[in-house]
Amino acid sequence: MKTINRSIYFTLFFLAFGFFSCNEEIDKATLKSIVTPNEMGALTSTTFVLKFENAETDFEEFTWSAPDFGFQASATYILEVDVAGFNFANAIELGSTGDLSLTLTEGDLNSALLALGLNPDEAAMVEFRVRSTISNRVDEVYSAAIEVTMTPFATTFPPIYVIGDAQGWDLGKALELTATGPGTYEGTGDFVMNGIFRFFATPSWDANQWGASYFGAGNLPPELADNGDGDSNLKFLAADGFYHISVNLNTKMIVVKEQNFPTKLFIIGGDQGWDLAKALELKHLGNGVFEGIGTFGNGNIWRFFESPDWGAKQWNYNTFLDGTIDSKLSGTTEGDANFTFEGETGIYKITVSTVDLTIVMEATSEPTLYIIGDDQGWDLGAAFQLTWLGGQKYEGTTDFNNGSIFRFFAAPDWGAKQYNYKTFVDGTIDETNLSGTTEGDANFTFIGTSGAFKIEVDLLNLSIKMSQ
Repeated sequence: MKTINRSIYFTLFFLAFGFFSCNEEIDKATLKSIVTPNEMGALTSTTFVLKFENAETDFEEFTWSAPDFGFQASATYILEVDVAGFNFANAIELGSTGDLSLTLTEGDLNSALLALGLNPDEAAMVEFRVRSTISNRVDEVYSAAIEVTMTPFATTFPPIYVIGDAQGWDLGKALELTATGPGTYEGTGDFVMNGIFRFFATPSWDANQWGASYFGAGNLPPELADNGDGDSNLKFLAADGFYHISVNLNTKMIVVKEQNFPTKLFIIGGDQGWDLAKALELKHLGNGVFEGIGTFGNGNIWRFFESPDWGAKQWNYNTFLDGTIDSKLSGTTEGDANFTFEGETGIYKITVSTVDLTIVMEATSEPTLYIIGDDQGWDLGAAFQLTWLGGQKYEGTTDFNNGSIFRFFAAPDWGAKQYNYKTFVDGTIDETNLSGTTEGDANFTFIGTSGAFKIEVDLLNLSIKMSQ
């Protein structure tokens, strides 16, 4: 038994000795500089001009040989780039691989060049090298650098503007078209039938401008024509409305597409108990943008409806997939493709664009509405607070005396926003119980029989209902 143990000890001793000797030899190999560094393969040219339109296209393949460490080793190769002359002090890693080649897109290479401080559309000398590593116990090995002249492309561009009849020829109301690339722009805005306009580099009469003569009659879409005036204005031939317009100054082409969006939008889901009567109506701010305030519960699902009707047109998670969805929302692409609220349960303002397909959610406080008048002795401390139902709907039950006057306040404060008879005159007022005047404070007058009444107020649709 002792012989066996002694054999084990000797075996472990020699194994340990061999392990430390092996690592010592690796260290000695590096310290003695016996490693033969790898060599980078030459590119097909020493001068390259990168192009925006090729951003998704693969650049040339970078290749290199394997370094000789004096023993068989599996290396990781890191391709680096820096401005020539800086000895890679500010090197940017372009990628790593275990292979002897690496390919990246022109866009990725361009991003690295811009990060180095190169100016778009200006040629500059850069250098590439490969860093090889096999262990943190072995010094890294660097290939000799290859120098190349590179011209990166710009990735951001200034907008252009539409100024014309739809903007009242007011520079302050110019319609901005966002640049999507060099010489290409798009945006949405109002256009009026037979209205004239032209494009401006900036909202200034002295700016560079593009009119009908620049594009040529043969390149104009059916919605546009040459107005034939001295300013070379474009004439809008389609009906008044909200349109998406794409402009390509390179090809001298214009595309116009009408944007159809709802005038009403509702949220129906778990927070409303899937009850159509409790649908959360959002306010249309114009041009397909809606906003509203409601309670959103964590994990609850819902979707948008054009009207509180199961057969109405709907907008779900799939609708907004190509847009921008707030991070507090997730969803599924299957079935009804409902949204799921992932945020903390609370009150949020939601802003939705059915044109740009964006959804933004912001935490906010509960909206309030008060009645202040004769029945409260015009005492702010006795103001009657209505219950918020979501959106801009409120309700409450309180006493009303025949002939008493009142108005609504957003807060028990004389300086708070107020809603009076004049506010609702174009809406729907319970004329059985209410009358009013449009003069002075424009108070409501209660004309019904004195007693307790339930009052329902909808500030969005400007309606008031009363019942006992």
